[in-house]
Amino acid sequence: MRVSKNGEPTIRKILSLDGGGVRGLSTIIILEHIMRMLGKQRGAVLEPWQEFDMIAGTSTGGLIAIMLGRLRMSLAECKKAYLNLSKAIFTPVRNKANVPGKVLDFLNANGKFDSQPLEHCIREILKEQNKPENELLKEDDPDACKVFVCAVEGKNDAAVLIRSYESMEYDGLYDICQIWEAARATSAASTIFEPIEIGPYRQKFVDGALRLNNPIDRVDDESRDLWPGQDRMIISIGTGAAPGQDVTGNLFDLARALKRIVTDTEERNDNFRRKHPEMIQNGRLFRFNVQHGLASVGLEEYQHVDSIAGHTGKYLTQFDTRLDVERCTAALKNGGQRLNYIAGAGTN
Repeated sequence: MRVSKNGEPTIRKILSLDGGGVRGLSTIIILEHIMRMLGKQRGAVLEPWQEFDMIAGTSTGGLIAIMLGRLRMSLAECKKAYLNLSKAIFTPVRNKANVPGKVLDFLNANGKFDSQPLEHCIREILKEQNKPENELLKEDDPDACKVFVCAVEGKNDAAVLIRSYESMEYDGLYDICQIWEAARATSAASTIFEPIEIGPYRQKFVDGALRLNNPIDRVDDESRDLWPGQDRMIISIGTGAAPGQDVTGNLFDLARALKRIVTDTEERNDNFRRKHPEMIQNGRLFRFNVQHGLASVGLEEYQHVDSIAGHTGKYLTQFDTRLDVERCTAALKNGGQRLNYIAGAGTN
């Protein structure tokens, strides 16, 4: 239970992370800045798994949620692993000169990059965190930071949440899904990687960006169900004004899906804010998203990490962003510290 200095329960703190391929670096930089500014106000710095009751995400955001929440990695470790992972995994399956093959891949929505390096990188991260390769996403510790990632069922296009905690909903993956499988499922952008099969029924999953690139609505639902009647604060972090090309189907389906995805992320944010003006007024809802410069960076364009970092830094120095960060960190500070963690205290 999160407690304040006098021992009374205060707010539940929730982190919602959008999808966006290599632009997830922007998410990490923004969160790093928020946690650093919070540490300056407190005089002590905590890691996200110590600060937040729930971390959830889609695609890129899902990978980061698993690293920060389930594996309890520091932001420094997460950023290093994310940069290494991004560089390693984006090796094209087909040679650039193989134009007919590349066209066929696009028409059939086949994987553009080999998924093996991605799986290898995830397993290496598990090893570095002293976790077995077959470690389940499921976590029995009731005090652990809750984590879920979004994916899409390949056969029926249904949005699926893969959780580290038990839900009142039917959840066929809870007892069987391993960490690496959850990471692959949420990041299986179908024009980037092949879908993944999970479980005894060999169900296929692709990343959740087509349905939940901004997962804030499901974050709201899940946190309400877990903590009914409790005060909640949601921080939503995007990966730029336009999401990337991670869709399924043939050429015509791809075109239609892309059009939906491009408008969906910020529309979801806008709609959620319209429905919850009281959260904004009470300092319980914050959105951080670089509005200029990242839209042209594709999901797979690792070579543009310098541009991602530069545009994100510029965004964080803007006056309005600075005010939002100050308000956000003040609300986090006033909300108490999870499990009475002091900076550097607590075990993982």
